[in-house]
Parts: sequence; C-alpha cells; structure tokens
Amino acid sequence: MSSPSSIRSSALHWGQACIHCRRRKMRCDGARPICGQCSRANRSEDCQYKDSQGRTKMEILEENISRVETRIRELEKPQELGQSVVLSDPYSIDGSFSDSTPPLGYGWWTLPDPPLEIKTVLIDKFLDCASEYGFFLNVSRFRSAALDPSAYYYRPLPALMTTVYLLGIFLSHTTSSTLHEKTLLERALTDVSGALSNNHHPQKILQTIQAEILLGYYFLASGRFLEGKYHVTTAVSLGLSTGLTKIRSDRNTSTGLMSILPSPQDAIEEGERVDACWTGLILDKCWAVALASVPNSKCPSDIVGIQVDTPWPLEVDDYENGGFPSSMTCSYTIQKYFKGAPASGGNEMSTKALHVKASLLWERATDLIRNWKPDMDEQEAIDFYASFAALDALLEDLRSSLLSSDAVTNPTSVKRRTLFVAHNLTYAAIMQLYGLFAKVDKESNDKVLMAARAVFRMTSTVPHGSSINPIIGASPTFRRRFSIAHPTYCLLSDGLGIRGSSPTRGIGYVEDVSLGT
Repeated sequence: MSSPSSIRSSALHWGQACIHCRRRKMRCDGARPICGQCSRANRSEDCQYKDSQGRTKMEILEENISRVETRIRELEKPQELGQSVVLSDPYSIDGSFSDSTPPLGYGWWTLPDPPLEIKTVLIDKFLDCASEYGFFLNVSRFRSAALDPSAYYYRPLPALMTTVYLLGIFLSHTTSSTLHEKTLLERALTDVSGALSNNHHPQKILQTIQAEILLGYYFLASGRFLEGKYHVTTAVSLGLSTGLTKIRSDRNTSTGLMSILPSPQDAIEEGERVDACWTGLILDKCWAVALASVPNSKCPSDIVGIQVDTPWPLEVDDYENGGFPSSMTCSYTIQKYFKGAPASGGNEMSTKALHVKASLLWERATDLIRNWKPDMDEQEAIDFYASFAALDALLEDLRSSLLSSDAVTNPTSVKRRTLFVAHNLTYAAIMQLYGLFAKVDKESNDKVLMAARAVFRMTSTVPHGSSINPIIGASPTFRRRFSIAHPTYCLLSDGLGIRGSSPTRGIGYVEDVSLGT
C-alpha cells in the first residue's frame, strides 16, 4: 500500500518538484518551504522552487548581483561600456521601472518574506488604518515582533504576515497593486488554510482568527462578498469553539471551551482576546445587515455555548495600564444590555464598546423590521411594538452616550475613527427602525431625516482621501449594494440623497430629498 508521501509525490504536476530533487531525479513530495527529501537529507539550503516567472530565489539574487556588478564597472570605467545599466529603488513598493531592465527589487512579492525596508513600509501602511479592518492585536507588540529578526519564536504566523502585506498593498493604491495582490492573496489563502497545524507557535489560534478577519474585510471591501462571508464564518466559528465568548465568565458551565486557550500572559494579551471576541461579532453583524443575509451568531441566544459572557472591551491604554480588575467576572453581557440591566463590569462606555452596541442595535433593528407584516394578529402586534419601544429606548440612550471625537479621553486617531463608525451605525439603526413607517407617520419621518442629517454632517468632516471603515461604503461596488435603511430609506455615503421604495417603483430608486442643514 502506498504511503501518504508517495501518493502526494505521484500527484505532483510536472515542474512542481524542487530544483534539488529534479537535478538528482528523486521523487519529491512538493512540500514547502522544505520538501521531505531535502529535510531528511539535511539539505534544506538546497531546496528551492521556481517562481511564477520560472526563476529560483538563487537565480533572482544572481541576476541582481550581476546587474549591480555591471553598474559598478560602468561607474568605474564609463568609457568602456555602451548603454547605461539602470537600477531602480530596490525597496519600491510598486516595483515599477522605466525601461526593459527589471529593477533590483523586482519580484520581491514572490519571495517568502519581503526585504526589511519593504516589510516596514507595508506594515506601517496597514497599521495606519488597521482598526478600520478589524485589527485587534496590540499594535506595538505586533510591529515589534514582525520587524525584529531576533524574535523568531514570537514572530507572527506567516498567514497573518502575508495578509498584512496584502492589505498594505491594497491600501497603497499603487499602479501595480493588481499583480502584487494576486500573488500575495494566493499565498495568504494557502498559509491561512494550514495555520492551525503549526504546533509550535504560542498564539496560533488568536493570530489565525486575526488573519481570517482581515481576509474577510479584504474580500468584502473588494466586492467579493461570498468569499468574504466564508472568512467571516470561519473567524466567528473559531472564536466560539475556542472560548473567546467565555472570558472571565462567572458561570460554571461544562462547555469545555476554556481549556483550548492557555491563561493569558498579561492584561494586554487578555485584552487582545476580549477584542477578538467583539471584533468578530461586529464583523458578523454589520456585514449580515449590509448584505441582507443571516448572521452566523444569534444575539442574544438561548444556547449556553454561544452566549457571550465576555466583558465589554476596554481602550488600548486601559489594557496597557493593567486591564480589568483581577476579581472581575461577567455573564450574559449582551442579554443584560438588551434588558437594560446595569453592567456587571468592564468599561461599557469605551469607544470600542460603543461600536459593539451600535452594531448589535443595527442588526437587531434590521431583524425586527424584517419580521413586520401588515396583517399581524393582536398578540403579534403587541409583541412587535413592545420590542420596537425597547429598541428605540436603547438607541436613544446610545445616541445620547456617544461623545464627539474631541470629548473622548486621551483622543487618538483610532478612538476618533471608532467613534465615527459608532455614530454612523447608531443613526443607521434609527433609520432602519423608523424607515418602515416614515411614509405614513410624521414622527417617524422626522426621526429618519434627523439621522440622515447627522450622518451627512459627519461625512463632511472626513478628510479627503482618508481610509474609512469599509462598512461605511468606501468601495463604489459596496455603495451600490449597501442599504443602511432598507427597505424604505437608504442613505448613500456619497451624499446623493435618499433611496426609497414604493409598490410601483421597487426598492432602490433615488429621490431628491433635501436634508437641510
């Protein structure tokens, strides 16, 4: 009977074996970065594969060295050489060049890891707006571990690093970004599919969840919704199965979830887990509304295993200053919030907590309005309007609690952006709740227009060219699909007006509605 390795080897297409095995005419299993044959022979340095252009890393380096040597000779004896050898910036992100001679850094995106200078540019480009794409890890620690060559054991997973490079290119908007994105995306998808099989990395679970969330945002922001929903589902499932919803739970439930993750090393690591829980929930709820689909997690839920006991998230500086009180425990965090009960612990008024609440209320308003029908019986009508009143009270309380970006303690760009999104989602929920009745009820119409004016005023404060959370509608494709106030009102993020619906004209036409000032 054939072994697994021989089955893999026989299934390899021509040209997929490593260079060393091909030269020695040995059967190669195609494992990357080091195949089985080279690993067993302790010849890892000889194991190389050709890139998409048919060159190995050694050949690329030899070409670069030859080009540099030619340029040095030209500078030493310019009269002996003909056409000048052109060298470009080896750390140019877009890899562009002016003539037929490839630049020194050409092809860096095909290497397992970019040069340090390019890596630094890509990481910093991403971190400038990482919070808009669901990045919940501590930024300082991540950047240090990613760029410190001596921190091999704590270096982020390849799946996470490649995904960060992908988003760094995506947010750079360079002329050659399409070529770079395709290569990096293929590698990121390959890496993330096997990330949990890394038995040695101390944070493989959390960083795999982070990579899945980033890929979810990337696909959704790119208009590739089916692929985005797949990664959202994966991230939410990993969070539930590893106990991220049960952090500091005071319930003695035999769910078996807490044993998967070891105890956090400090308050910052615990904060990353808390933020991972809520970031996944925000992503799931918001994009379910935007795409008119069903979220992966039901909140609140009657199922013990998926009920959220994790406390509301703190600000980054709070985690760095000690985090939650050591004796604090929580339970039924979302259920208690919806019932109007006082919080049992945690900073329920942090900008991140406000973002979570706005997302929950937006999805809840959407679900409630979806279940409305004109021919409800008496009990159904009583239940509907009771839920309507309770949700309206929560929205009004949240709206009054939202601070301006200047009023927040120790304001940072991340806090300002988070508040901006929380404000938008709160007003979107108000429009969602009242939009159904705005055509026939003046109070409802006034509520919708109040919310629309507020959003337009906020949108006008965003600097031109700033990166905005994709849920707001940064992508033109997404704007066409986005329905903040479906089915009756839809606020267009580019300020075109109010999109309405009618029995004869259908959903999606644009009315010229003056929002006033």
